[in-house]
Amino acid sequence: MAYLDRATGGVFIPELWAEPIYKFLMAKLNLRNSVDDYSAMVKGAGDTVHIPKIQMDGTNDKANSTAVTFSAAGTEGEVQLSINKHKYLANIFEDIALIQSNSELVSKYTKMFGESLARTIEDDVWGELDGFQTKVNMATANIMVAADLENILNQLYSMDIDPNDCSMALNNQLLSDMLNPADGIGKYFIRNDASGEGSGLRTGAVGLIYGMNVFYSRAIASGTGSNAVNGGVYRSDACVFAAQQDVRVQAQYDVEYLGTKVVADVIYGAKLIDESGHLLGLNICSPA
Repeated sequence: MAYLDRATGGVFIPELWAEPIYKFLMAKLNLRNSVDDYSAMVKGAGDTVHIPKIQMDGTNDKANSTAVTFSAAGTEGEVQLSINKHKYLANIFEDIALIQSNSELVSKYTKMFGESLARTIEDDVWGELDGFQTKVNMATANIMVAADLENILNQLYSMDIDPNDCSMALNNQLLSDMLNPADGIGKYFIRNDASGEGSGLRTGAVGLIYGMNVFYSRAIASGTGSNAVNGGVYRSDACVFAAQQDVRVQAQYDVEYLGTKVVADVIYGAKLIDESGHLLGLNICSPA
């Protein structure tokens, strides 16, 4: 008769933890989910993704009975996405049998693991997204009036960027101000004399403004200093992210501690793409 104990059945422990941690992680990744994901290109090998930058050539007039002129191709550049971040969270859970018997307790621990890793990834992605060359200064820090939104739209169109292709990531103060139906921009989106009953704003289920997907990220600070960045508007290809290894959970029983060591880790990289002649977004800032 074969016996399944901690020594022979230890391989099953990581499977218990891995799925809940990953689910909690993905639920918190607002910024990561708004940018291009190149993870499939680096699974299992490589530490750099080379992203070519192709210059826009000008057109020429074709003259009658005249051969076309072939010009030398311009020197193309590239942006390199380095997979250089390895983050982990490790704990020892004593009396693991008790934890395994209580699914709610397991859920609390896995939520903490997932949220901790997600916050780190969000901070790193925002560390790239707060570096756009184009800045739009609001009249008042963390308050967006109609004129500020008009300025943002004007800047996007001047860069040949369609707002319908963009995400707008904001800090908590700026988003709550925008959706204030009494005094914020929200009052322009619900009018008693307009057609429709405006139930979306009353329920808080407003996700699009002029086609832009609007959301909050805790990674964005509510700074009030000169040119403090309070948010960003960008196309998905303005920043690239790649996880060479999504959340991996490993566990090992330790007789010395009479508990199970659990480690969750992730390997990834993020890179902003925003250069002269190829501007892909902007930052919303407090007054200069």
